[in-house]
Amino acid sequence: MSRLAVLSNRVKMPDSGPMAGGLAVALQDVLAGSPVIWMGWNGKVVDNKADDTDDFCSYTDNEFDISEDIALATTGTNGASTTVTYLTTTLTTKQYRHFYCGFANNVLWPLLHEQADLISQTPEDYAGYESVNRLFARQLKKVLHPEDVIWIHDYHFLSVAYYCRQLGMHNRIGFFLHIPFAPLIFWQQLNQSAELIEHLAHYDVLGMQTQQDKTNCLAVFRHYLKASLLSDLPINTSYMIQSLTKDTRSPSAQLMLNLPSYAAHCLTINAYPIGINAARIQQQTMDLSIQSIKPNPKRNRIKPAAQQIIAVDRIDYSKGLSERFSAYRHFLQHYPVYQNQLKLIQIACPSRLDLPTYQCLYNTVKQTVTDINQQFSPDVCQTTTLPRSTFSTDSNASNFIENWQAITYSEKALNHAALMKAFWHSDVGWVNSLKDGMNLVAKEYIAAQNPDDPGVLLLSQYAGAAEQMQAAIIIDPRQPKSIIQGLKKALEMPLMQRKERYQELLYGLQQDNLHAWQQDFLDDLYGNKEHQVASARLETRQMPERQE
Repeated sequence: MSRLAVLSNRVKMPDSGPMAGGLAVALQDVLAGSPVIWMGWNGKVVDNKADDTDDFCSYTDNEFDISEDIALATTGTNGASTTVTYLTTTLTTKQYRHFYCGFANNVLWPLLHEQADLISQTPEDYAGYESVNRLFARQLKKVLHPEDVIWIHDYHFLSVAYYCRQLGMHNRIGFFLHIPFAPLIFWQQLNQSAELIEHLAHYDVLGMQTQQDKTNCLAVFRHYLKASLLSDLPINTSYMIQSLTKDTRSPSAQLMLNLPSYAAHCLTINAYPIGINAARIQQQTMDLSIQSIKPNPKRNRIKPAAQQIIAVDRIDYSKGLSERFSAYRHFLQHYPVYQNQLKLIQIACPSRLDLPTYQCLYNTVKQTVTDINQQFSPDVCQTTTLPRSTFSTDSNASNFIENWQAITYSEKALNHAALMKAFWHSDVGWVNSLKDGMNLVAKEYIAAQNPDDPGVLLLSQYAGAAEQMQAAIIIDPRQPKSIIQGLKKALEMPLMQRKERYQELLYGLQQDNLHAWQQDFLDDLYGNKEHQVASARLETRQMPERQE
């Protein structure tokens, strides 16, 4: 039996705590069924003598730690379980500086989020990026068999397949991009784009989050690989016939390419929108729904001003934090009835503080929250930190702030169950992304709602989730008027309309769930036949603590 090898920048170990960012946690939730190898960085940075040289080729391979975990099957797997073998390594200080901080997060991240003005790189950054991609390709070569299948994740590893082919590996290799794929105009602003796109072409399957990302990807490939393009087949008809129980997914595009390592290489490109384990989230909040008193529709045609909004983000310029706070300030000024009533809970996870752009943004966020709280408080009010106990299972979230303030701000990563209960208690979930691959917070907020009295999702049109979640209130976070109007609509929405929107959104989450995302991608990667047999045993395993 072939094994599945997964490579991601971060690995969610079984005994680790909450993590900021959804990629590693989403992977942890689907790796069940066939034997799995999960490879990546362990998050540690160490000094290395090779850091004293300017040549990345002087590095010997990093040492990898090996551990195993038995994933017990959940209901429906007929007793099957799987062994996950974890292969993790440290990064040296130089690798961390040039691969992770440098090219991955100072170049590719802003480029793919259409923030070209924030791109910053040194001459060593691209060499460091390629060096780490070669490192992981060599490690895959060491541990894999020819029949094993490789699934590589995200912008840190655009070139791994290219180096695997250079090492003589003919394994099927797929790549999934969890963040947006930028339009051609942004790729044209980067000197290394032509080489990176050629490297990406050595994968067998490229997965995007949305149809727009897929369209952008095809345009970029057709531009940079025009000379290598043998044929361009926009539709893969093998997937037009689907089970009656499942919606027909979009047809894939297939590019036939003449590459140095392949006389004719077929590259499949499609959108595979990542989902969530909605059923498990509903189980986590079921006790709250049972304990709640069903609202009287006549009494709840319009909700009172005393409501709670929740927003959960990494502190990143792509999340629209400054735009949210600015619009919220204007909302309270324009509608003073909500002052001393409406509460915004902002859970904000600091990240990448080694980068000056992020340190500056972090300081701005903290100062803005303080300023808004002072502006709308009769007394001078400092920013407070939300205690972890606030969202404990036995707390009353409707009364957790003794003295009202406009924004209650927390940097603590809540465990998953506590976060879902916080969503359940909140009248509005607010996703304000300026650009996002998907944004699983939007999906989890809906899944956590009380079916008898659901909250309303305020969702940025620039989040990938908006493509699937049109029943949310869609806003333009770049337009303050759009946010203010959307927020007022959410706060005043009658119960019947809230329930109708919730039911439509929940149905979509149940159809396009986390398991469907995994199965659709791996069906294409395995060539459909072998994986359809194995997928009968695949079930989502328990999702560990997380915060996106």
